[in-house]
Amino acid sequence: MNRLCAMAAIVALAAAFAAAPAAAQKSAAKAKKPNPATVVVATVEGQPIYQAEVLAAYKTLPPKIQKAGLDKAYERVLEMLIERKMMTIFGRREKFDADPEVKRRMAIAEDQIIREVYLDRLIRKYLTEERVRAHYDELVRKSPPGKEVRARHILVDSESKAKEMIQQVKSGKDFAQLATKNSIGPSAQRGGDLGYFTAPEMVKQFSDVAFSLKKGEVSDKPVKTQFGWHVIKVEDIRTRKIPPYEKVKPQVEREVWEKLGEDFLRQYRVQTKVQRFSLDGKTALPDLPKAKPPAPAAGAKPK
Repeated sequence: MNRLCAMAAIVALAAAFAAAPAAAQKSAAKAKKPNPATVVVATVEGQPIYQAEVLAAYKTLPPKIQKAGLDKAYERVLEMLIERKMMTIFGRREKFDADPEVKRRMAIAEDQIIREVYLDRLIRKYLTEERVRAHYDELVRKSPPGKEVRARHILVDSESKAKEMIQQVKSGKDFAQLATKNSIGPSAQRGGDLGYFTAPEMVKQFSDVAFSLKKGEVSDKPVKTQFGWHVIKVEDIRTRKIPPYEKVKPQVEREVWEKLGEDFLRQYRVQTKVQRFSLDGKTALPDLPKAKPPAPAAGAKPK
């Protein structure tokens, strides 16, 4: 669940005038920022490697490496690009650009690029602000504000152990400390804290008990689920708030993007002639049933 906040700042007029020269300088510096596609960061046999290539290669690295930052990964990425450029140059000198295997792979790569760029542009054409906003409104309609509970739990592998935990809580032992020392669940390191959740987000046996307790109460009986035996403590109860549109717009836009892509694929499939054969290529397979696809956008038809 997204947690949202809003902040507004009012700047005095005099301060704005004072800051104007500095702002203008920053704006000018930003305007003069060189294009990564034109900044040469290395040459190999006289052929350039551009900053844009480094940035693109950096984005393909594992998240763990990216987390350390480009500065630390720069030399590694640059050397990788130098090696690639070097082998490409020597391969071309040996006329590998005319090799049948290279041409076959190029055709495969070209097909992939064409379909990706085509679908990308098709989706962008219909990914309007109105469509994204309408999807957000529909999500809000289907997810009205509801009750959320923040709870801790102690997960153990037997009913007797759970009963023991309940007795220790009743005797005054700190619930979070007991969870840290005894729980076998991944939340043990957080003192059993599960954060806020709605009823459908937990298995029914757990939710039924958690949402029946008041703030500060602990379940007086062990709760059995497929994960083991739980002792539950409710730390807080609140009404879930609907996040404002601007805060969740990127996620909503991504959902609309994916839905448009799926809709277009279904629409094109219905209008495309396809013949299917068995793995050995000898037997014709029956056509798949054709369901009427949704129209992703007015007038959007394959050409």
